[in-house]
Amino acid sequence: MSYELIFAVYIFIAYWFIVTILAKAGFLKRYNITAHGPVLLIRTVRGLGLLERLSRIKRFWRAYADIGTVMMVIAMCFMFSLLIYSAYGMFMVKPEPTELHEPRNWLLIPGLNRFIPMCAWIGFLVAMIVHEFSHGILSVVERIKVKSMGILVMVVPIGAFTEPDEEQLFGKKERELRDGDKKVASSRARNRVLSAGVTSNFAVSIVAFLLFFAILFSIQPASDDVLYVYGVVNNSSAARYGIEQHSFITAIDGEAATSVDVLNDKLMAGTPVSLTVVDGNGEKRVITVQGDRQGGVTVVMVEEARPAAEAGIRAGMTIIMMDNRSIRDYEDFRNFMNLTVPGEVVRVHTNSGVFDVKLAQSPYHEGRGYLGIGVANCVMGMVIAKFSASSYLEYLRGLPRMFLSPGGWLLLMVLPILPLSGGGFSTFNPVLSHFYVTSGVASLFGSSIFTIADILFWMGWINFYVGLFNSLPMYPLDGYHVFKELINSVLRMGIKDEAKKDVILKIIAISTAVIVFIAILFTLIAPFVFTL
Repeated sequence: MSYELIFAVYIFIAYWFIVTILAKAGFLKRYNITAHGPVLLIRTVRGLGLLERLSRIKRFWRAYADIGTVMMVIAMCFMFSLLIYSAYGMFMVKPEPTELHEPRNWLLIPGLNRFIPMCAWIGFLVAMIVHEFSHGILSVVERIKVKSMGILVMVVPIGAFTEPDEEQLFGKKERELRDGDKKVASSRARNRVLSAGVTSNFAVSIVAFLLFFAILFSIQPASDDVLYVYGVVNNSSAARYGIEQHSFITAIDGEAATSVDVLNDKLMAGTPVSLTVVDGNGEKRVITVQGDRQGGVTVVMVEEARPAAEAGIRAGMTIIMMDNRSIRDYEDFRNFMNLTVPGEVVRVHTNSGVFDVKLAQSPYHEGRGYLGIGVANCVMGMVIAKFSASSYLEYLRGLPRMFLSPGGWLLLMVLPILPLSGGGFSTFNPVLSHFYVTSGVASLFGSSIFTIADILFWMGWINFYVGLFNSLPMYPLDGYHVFKELINSVLRMGIKDEAKKDVILKIIAISTAVIVFIAILFTLIAPFVFTL
């Protein structure tokens, strides 16, 4: 466990202890704060007057929410299908845990989630505010009393809420009302109130992404191709020189770094080589490394139950000869393997010993031998991919066309966790901003345009994700209540017995919610369960 995580646990325990003491002393109640375990509900009636003013254009807000209800149902179907497919995929593939599966990455908390940078806090706060404010506006439009508004806090803000009068929103049916009872919202009005938050999240997402993509057309590449360090083998020479994964090599001996072959040739000349490296923190430094005439290819990965693993070859070893042929770089290794056949016994010379390996049939090429390993394409023990700043920018500019299909939605959801070489995007700062310059009106903002672009991207992404998640038919999410209303409308057409209809409705709603919850839970913990 890292020191940062231990420190965070201590902070959380101290926070919970203080909350418990204050709750028992009645201090929190005095300020209209309720504690549910470590979660604080901080209520206020401030802002209710603003809701009244914003809700005056009732016809607009009702049309807005009606459109949003349709969007929410589409998102609900998409997310439900995605969850079921994801759970099925986990069961069939049985993946091992990765950084993506760490518990801290389950929440959309900037700074806590490893994939969400601190600049995303603006998007997170905007998502909470517009979601709950929209519920409040539509509640006022539909004449449902709003008791209070507030935020949820667990050390840091984790959510927001609007507290409408539940008797009016979810109370008795119209035919059961007696004189003096509060008027209950109709089914359509209820759907408007419930879907308003998701609608506004999607609306903010659309606006933020439109502005983000507008910025993309106002910047230009500042350099040609550079080399992207996709991976670094432990204890390799690259690791010893401090070159990290996700760094960029921008120059070799002062000249543009455009080819891994050029880098390998320079290194195997045996003379010192100067590398200009931009690391993951955006810091540029020049490293002088010593070349190696012998060369070789470093084993990055060894597949289980494959010829190399069975012969004893392990990740981190460097292959320097195969049979009587010298292996100086990745090209030598690939050319040798292209001439092998299944069943052939190859003598593999490494820096840790000699291994006789009987090759298997390649799963990728008929009639070709297969070792079952992955090797670095740089003699320093790095996996390097060419990164074209211009091609990458054109790819980002073309993303909106993909968002018109469900596949585009899925791409948008995983965009921040994909590597750059796989078409991912997280932020321009602190690394990518080195490879682009502003043009036109954007040049007035200077380098701050990249910070603006980062904020807009995360504002769009978090609002999009919050909207999708809240569309799920799982209690207590908005999607659960809208789902119940939709199912109730369908059942009402075929079942006249109200008691029977209510029982069937409850069974369908609860069963669906349980399926969604189990699918989410299974998707999160499956990688850990399968490794036990």
